[in-house]
Parts: sequence; structure tokens; C-alpha cells
Amino acid sequence: MKIYIDTNIYLNAIENRDNDISKNVLIFLEARNVKIFFNDLSIINIHYITRKTIDKKIIKNELKKILSKHNLVSIDKNIIQNSFDSNFKDFEDAIQYFCAKKINADLIITNNTKDFLNSEIQIISALEFYKNYIKN
Repeated sequence: MKIYIDTNIYLNAIENRDNDISKNVLIFLEARNVKIFFNDLSIINIHYITRKTIDKKIIKNELKKILSKHNLVSIDKNIIQNSFDSNFKDFEDAIQYFCAKKINADLIITNNTKDFLNSEIQIISALEFYKNYIKN
């Protein structure tokens, strides 16, 4: 199984925005050796967003952990063009979606589920995943 993780899940896990739900989802997936994917833009956005609230060394170590445990999808010209041509309201969400399509993801975990209404890939929030697969 290939699972694509949206940037917001990593941000929630790193900044503990959701009472460890996102962090527990990532830990659960890693423990089961699920193939986890994210894109290069996520690394950039995570670093940019957290640089004012988290010590640089801590965020660098967190990002290195992600890079070592998860698979990187590089954004290319086709992904950008598909995102421009798509019906997605949010360009960044379109990028996330077409990265997931590039690797034939079985599932996208995002907390912006409403922004992926036309997705051909199953979409689930971290909370839904937690309730359905971890909490039980």
C-alpha cells in the first residue's frame, strides 16, 4: 500500500496542533512498514512555516527523520501543468494530489479533505484514520 501524506499532517505532527493525532498516524504507518510518500515542496513549506516557532536544529532533525523514513516525490513540469489545468481551488492541494497520482497512491491523508472532492484517490483525514485504524 502507498499512502501519500499532505504537508498539513506533518505540520500538525511537528507542532502538535491536533493532540498527537497526526503524530500517532505517522508512527502507526511507520511501524507497519507502509510506503509513505510526500513531496519536496512539503519539506520547504514545513521548514518555512515552523522556522519562527521551532528551534532550527530541532526542525532540521525532524525533516531529516522524515527524509530518511518516507519516500520523496519530486514535483515536475507535468505535475505543475496538471495542477494549473485542474479544477482544484487551491494550487498547493492540486500539487499534492498530482504528486499522489504520480506514484499511484492508494490513499491520501490530509486535513483538507473538502479540497479534494474530485479526487480519484481515496481521501481521509488524520482524525478519521486514527478513529478507524488506530483507536480500535
